[in-house]
Amino acid sequence: MALTRETVVRNLWASSALFVAAAFISFVVVRSDAAIRVGWMLYFAGWLPPLAALAICAARRDSPGVGGVFALVVLVGFGLLFWLNHA
Repeated sequence: MALTRETVVRNLWASSALFVAAAFISFVVVRSDAAIRVGWMLYFAGWLPPLAALAICAARRDSPGVGGVFALVVLVGFGLLFWLNHA
């Protein structure tokens, strides 16, 4: 099966959920000072794939669609919750 641009962009959008889940596990399950730093790094690294997908969509003048909106809402929502939990 050929790897299409659409498949790559969908996977870039979906990857934000994996980064958020890994950061959540780091914050909640491990709970050490080092794990909190790693959690923040994972959370911020989670922004890179959706931003790349957004750049691809902008370059091709495509709409990000529901996946793009969902990815950004997940990142913003969990970022707010992580910040409130560790502020």
